[in-house]
Amino acid sequence: MAKEKPDSATERPDGGAGHRPRVSARVQRKSWLLLLMGLLLVAWMAHWAWFRWTHVYIDDARIDGEVITLSSRVSGWITELPIIQGDVVKQGDLLFKVDDRDSRLQREVLVARLNAIEDQMAVVGVRTGQVDQETRGKFQSETHRLKAAEAEAAALELQLKQAREDYERARDLAEAKWLSPQAMERARTTWHQAEENHRKAVAEVAAVRGTLAAAGGSRRELQVMASQREVLARQADEIRAEIRRQEVDINDRTVVSPDDGRVVMTFVNKGEHVAEGQRILMFHNPDKIWVQANVKETDVARLKPGMKAEIKVDAYPDRVFEGEIFRIGRAATSKFALLPDPNPSGNFTKITQRLPLRIHLTQKDPVLRPGMMVEVHIATRRDD
Repeated sequence: MAKEKPDSATERPDGGAGHRPRVSARVQRKSWLLLLMGLLLVAWMAHWAWFRWTHVYIDDARIDGEVITLSSRVSGWITELPIIQGDVVKQGDLLFKVDDRDSRLQREVLVARLNAIEDQMAVVGVRTGQVDQETRGKFQSETHRLKAAEAEAAALELQLKQAREDYERARDLAEAKWLSPQAMERARTTWHQAEENHRKAVAEVAAVRGTLAAAGGSRRELQVMASQREVLARQADEIRAEIRRQEVDINDRTVVSPDDGRVVMTFVNKGEHVAEGQRILMFHNPDKIWVQANVKETDVARLKPGMKAEIKVDAYPDRVFEGEIFRIGRAATSKFALLPDPNPSGNFTKITQRLPLRIHLTQKDPVLRPGMMVEVHIATRRDD
């Protein structure tokens, strides 16, 4: 009778019977681990796909704002520059001042010229009143004399006419032997005397008219003085305009902060000479900032003003800011490029264009500075 072959799995002295189950358990653990990792990867990819389907993601956006460059409207030396880069300023605070000594001296010269012209105007005014007072009485008296002389000449003309008629009747009577020669001579003498008196009256009228014309000429001197006064008044107005322009020049040499904000950068130092139009510093109001992004044209149809946006700043990755779409650009950014977008050579490569997008920040924070890179997530689908 043959002996039964002992079971090697149960009779191995080195314990080999328990080694194979331990290898199977390790393989099972690795399999479960790989399966769990696969499930997590599938879940992450599903979440990523769902997020891409329900959100628009922009990773090249930046913080933008009204960064104002303040330049000098005049030339000169910087005499005051009490601020440096990063200073916080209030509206009305002094930013810089250009030397204004020469402008103030020129203004004093103009003021002195204006005072001299005003004194001349005063002298002309006094002289006008004096001439008016002197010539008015003479002109009026000569006018009355002329009227009296004209009246007397008219009366003597009537007397001359009467004397001529009397003489003619006396002559007719004398020829008819009805009047004595003595009466005839008296009539002739009366006629000649009336004629002489009339000539004197006419001469008097002419003399009075000449005197009245001279008085009128003196009165016309008032018009000349009025013209002189008008010329002086125009010169005074011109100098006043020069003074106002000089005052503007003086005011332009002192520049104050237009609003509350922060100094971004300064380009000159105190004591330097600046030219007209040269930039001095850059100013920024932290409350006037927004997010400027460029969205793909394939995503534009999913966006509209008023949509909410989540903004993550690269400088502060643990913070999320909220925003709202304010405006979507009406032209692609390529239309503003230096080189034209259509390629006239015939080679064509279709490239997705981008349109500018402005997002207003609902949370204004001083830590947000223009130029910072941000990532924008815009939810295009929301569950009710």
